[in-house]
Amino acid sequence: MFPRTEDDAGSISACGWDSTSAQHRRLIAHLEGGRRCTRAELERACDVPSVTKRLSELRARGWPIERRIGRTLSANGAQRRATFYRLTGPRLQRDLFTDT
Repeated sequence: MFPRTEDDAGSISACGWDSTSAQHRRLIAHLEGGRRCTRAELERACDVPSVTKRLSELRARGWPIERRIGRTLSANGAQRRATFYRLTGPRLQRDLFTDT
């Protein structure tokens, strides 16, 4: 197994691993702008390949991330269904005796 270390930026380490916590930090930083973002936008902007999985993990840890279904325009101009995410406030306090 290779060691997993993070650089100062918190993204990709010297050995090529991108840690889950670094991906969480990038997603939260992007969502802190207050606007709603699609999964595809978050994937591109934050370089996170499993956006829905990472957001589910953050929600389980107490982050108030709202998930809504809406419509967006496709590349050819047609409307299509999309999932939007938005951070609705600061992280919620979880049970003091859990490891979250």
